[in-house]
Amino acid sequence: NDRALQLLGPTITGRHFITALRQPAILDAIEACLRDSQPRTTRYLSSDGTQDTTFVVTCSAVDTEAGRGVLVCFEDVTHMEQAGQMRRDFVANVSHELRSPLTALLGFIETLRGPAKGDAAASERFLGTMQDEAQRMERLVRDLLSLSRVEEQERVRPTDPVDLCRLIGSVRHAL
Repeated sequence: NDRALQLLGPTITGRHFITALRQPAILDAIEACLRDSQPRTTRYLSSDGTQDTTFVVTCSAVDTEAGRGVLVCFEDVTHMEQAGQMRRDFVANVSHELRSPLTALLGFIETLRGPAKGDAAASERFLGTMQDEAQRMERLVRDLLSLSRVEEQERVRPTDPVDLCRLIGSVRHAL
């Protein structure tokens, strides 16, 4: 069909499936399906030179006038793969963003219990920084909860006003 020609190239017509597909996982699925008529699912990876594409491939036995065959269906799941990668990257970034203030807090606590124990000036300075770092973590958690709510509400546009001067000041202070 036209989609197969587009995916696999115009030279596949009349060729044996082994030479047309050339990916062991798909070849194994087709051959196993031919042997026992049980459906198989595998993956097919393709690239047009600019973007990798991932397909879920389903192989199902079919009976035709010519005999037993296998219907091979390709489902493009690239968008789901990309969404999964974005989620993994997001979790890694959030973990890093939470780790920085947490590490600072733990360091200040250790210092206050050790070398700065009884030093009122150092304690006051460290407590101020600890409060800033704790508030930073609180904002991150609040943002995560907000993102979760946004996903639940199918991306309803927010209507609350944002104080840009305060936001920029907060970022400037944090950096």
